[in-house]
Amino acid sequence: MVAIKSITAIAALSLVNTAQAWYNDLPSCLSPFDPFVYTGCYDNGQTGQKEALTLRTDLDQQNMTVATCVSHCKVSTALLPEDQCTFPCTGNSSETCGGDTEINIWMDPTFPPLADQTDVSEYVPVGCWTDEATEGKALFYRQDSLDSSTMTTKDCLQSCLSGGFPFAGTEYGGECYCGVVVGNGTALATDASTCNMPCNGNSDETCGGPSRLSLYVAKDLESLEPCGTPPDTSSTITTPPATSTKPPTTSSTTTAPVCTTTTVTPSKCEYKVGKWCSNPVPEWKDKSSCLVSFSQCLLQSTSCFLKAGLPDALSCFQYTEWCTALDLYCLTKCVGTACDKPTFIKKSPPKGGNPPTTQTSTTACPTTVVTTTKTKTTTTPAPTSSCPVPTPTGICTQPTNKKYGYAPGKPVGGIPLPIVTCNNIKNDWNNGNVFKMYTDQNSQNCPTYTRPKCSSACVDACKTQFQQCESVYTDGCKKGLFNSPWKDADAACQAQYNDCLTINKNVKGDGKCTTWTC
Repeated sequence: MVAIKSITAIAALSLVNTAQAWYNDLPSCLSPFDPFVYTGCYDNGQTGQKEALTLRTDLDQQNMTVATCVSHCKVSTALLPEDQCTFPCTGNSSETCGGDTEINIWMDPTFPPLADQTDVSEYVPVGCWTDEATEGKALFYRQDSLDSSTMTTKDCLQSCLSGGFPFAGTEYGGECYCGVVVGNGTALATDASTCNMPCNGNSDETCGGPSRLSLYVAKDLESLEPCGTPPDTSSTITTPPATSTKPPTTSSTTTAPVCTTTTVTPSKCEYKVGKWCSNPVPEWKDKSSCLVSFSQCLLQSTSCFLKAGLPDALSCFQYTEWCTALDLYCLTKCVGTACDKPTFIKKSPPKGGNPPTTQTSTTACPTTVVTTTKTKTTTTPAPTSSCPVPTPTGICTQPTNKKYGYAPGKPVGGIPLPIVTCNNIKNDWNNGNVFKMYTDQNSQNCPTYTRPKCSSACVDACKTQFQQCESVYTDGCKKGLFNSPWKDADAACQAQYNDCLTINKNVKGDGKCTTWTC
């Protein structure tokens, strides 16, 4: 089963029915991303009829290009011959932007199909989310078909699941919204207690509040490459034909020169553990850049324990050891000499992931043509700046307890305290969210905190560690995956959690992350 809205990240261009279109300021993707797939020229309906796409942006119609439309959008209707879409784009006359009642449609190919076995249990709570931004709602698709007087969380999640939406949210006790992305200007509420309205259909559940959304996300339904994920780029090396010193021979046949092209495609899943995949660590060439890659490696370890699932989560310890091996390589092999990622990977190959692929092809060398191009200068929005975090040292402290044997570098069950350190997204840092708890391999999905909320960040880190301690270590002991009795494991997890809250109670983060640097 593939729901229409599970592939709803689509872009379209048309000049039809402008008076009836539904305007909404969906967030544009300002970072590079894999291109949308063009699906064809479609009938967009006559005035008064249902349109192929229901959402219309407020982009400038007089300067439209395919790239502009697609970046803003990151169908059941009749497919027409291509010659029915004939209007040139107003921003680039070499491109086609639909027709009078026709529409060109592009589809984001990175959304997974909605499998029949997917259920509402895939949705996990994200927290209490603001829904009062001037740019629009946090989630744009209101589920008006649901009865607000009997609304429950499950009703809302099921409705969003049926449409293939990765995000779902309840608000004001009886409202349900779905979305592919979370809207601009909205954020995690600084006070979670503002989501305080019971669901109209189940008073034991919370369904948001006034301008507050109880937000849920189903990771399996999200784009496999969300906005901010670098596109699938390839490095291409063209080898010119070898020159010969042999004297020319008389021949009536002329052979075109041959070029060999080697294409290297980077891996998208460098280290795989169960349901979890790590993002590839960056390339490096010296000690400094090598340590940056180590930081990126280690910051993903918490997400491994969160997402791999038992018994696979036990292999997350091996991933952490792999990161430690990288740290040792940086400190010993990059001293006074050049070092690089391929050398390390050859010595310590990652497990389970997909290695980079290399393809070699031989073709006739292209003829060099010199052309003159007129350059038109345009102003485009600056992409969201981000950088690897320079150090994995966090502001929260792992507690010590001699009775249970845990200490810094030796947490219960080996489950590390999530790292809370500087925010690596510049515009978010500029908005005052200087700290981030790294619990997702995609740092854009990680919760952020202002400086006054440092202690809250550490509370969340302690809570996350405790949840992982219980779900991996205690449950693992119950299943015989560890040697300790499960009751002892549970007691140690509980004690560590209480000590963690105590030792991090007054964390202020003074002197930390005062400037944003790459």
